[in-house]
Amino acid sequence: MATLEEIKISAKNNMSICKMCKSCNGETCRGWTPGPGGKGTGSSFVRNVSMLKQVTLNMKVLYEDNDVDSSFDFFGSMLRAPIMAAPIANVKINYGSTVDEKTYLQALGHGCKEAGLIAFLGDGANREAFEMPLNLHKELPNDTVMTIKPWLLDHVFSKFEEVKACGSKAIAMDVDAAGLTLLKQMGVPVAYKSAADLRKIKEFAQVPFIVKGVMTIEDAQNAIEAGADAIIVSNHGGRVLDDCVSTIEVLESICTFVSKRMKVYIDGGFRSGADVFKALALGADAVLIGRPFSHMAIGGQQEGVALYANQLIEQLKECMRMTGCMTLDDIRRTCVNVHF
Repeated sequence: MATLEEIKISAKNNMSICKMCKSCNGETCRGWTPGPGGKGTGSSFVRNVSMLKQVTLNMKVLYEDNDVDSSFDFFGSMLRAPIMAAPIANVKINYGSTVDEKTYLQALGHGCKEAGLIAFLGDGANREAFEMPLNLHKELPNDTVMTIKPWLLDHVFSKFEEVKACGSKAIAMDVDAAGLTLLKQMGVPVAYKSAADLRKIKEFAQVPFIVKGVMTIEDAQNAIEAGADAIIVSNHGGRVLDDCVSTIEVLESICTFVSKRMKVYIDGGFRSGADVFKALALGADAVLIGRPFSHMAIGGQQEGVALYANQLIEQLKECMRMTGCMTLDDIRRTCVNVHF
């Protein structure tokens, strides 16, 4: 079995654009879009990572010794932890990957399944970019979630119809992808969505509907009014708006406002189980992780994804042990300090 370090070296050798930096913090790849970086100056990607370091953990070790349970209920599916792979597509363009898209998707989906987690799958402008993840979703309907771009409504409904036919556990939409200017120039254009649009989509979905790309209380309110079952606090990895606030900075206020009326997930700069713990303590129900999972799929395929996933789970459990948290419900705001 390969080690994570060996898989990282393999990933670096398998990519011509992404430099597989020691710290995946957005500094080297500033402005590389298309590519792995953040938009413009790259400050949004950089800020996502750096602000997570401004949250610290409170150690607590005097308590009765019990086993830690990190299991998480994702709409009826029990995961080993509240961790999911975020949707990243087109690895050839974004990473310069020598591993083809189908192989990458298979590695991501089956690697997460092996580790007891779930992978969100992406979408694209052409038919092939939708069919490849859809075929994997047909194969693993309970272990993957399709994430549809915010196309014009007729196109959204057409794609949702195909996804629903798979017996999907849930369907997501990355509404922040409306800011991807390249998509507007290809095929059916993306379009911003109102609360009324989202309500129509939710009613059509007939399964739990997840809205990805919420960064304000106002948008959280719109998602609630639309009947969304969950939101993902996300700025699209810093790839749609320069000089954007980080996701961890807005998480607590959004969770307080939502007040359990729907699930709140988050992505953006998460790299370790400790980062996941921080988000849970600030109110998130679960965390999505993007670039590192892609690196593991490109460098080690299914084995790499599963190995990284298992590391994340063990890191989260270790943080829980060292803060006196035996279950996810024990992870509270008092477990962390916020320095911003």
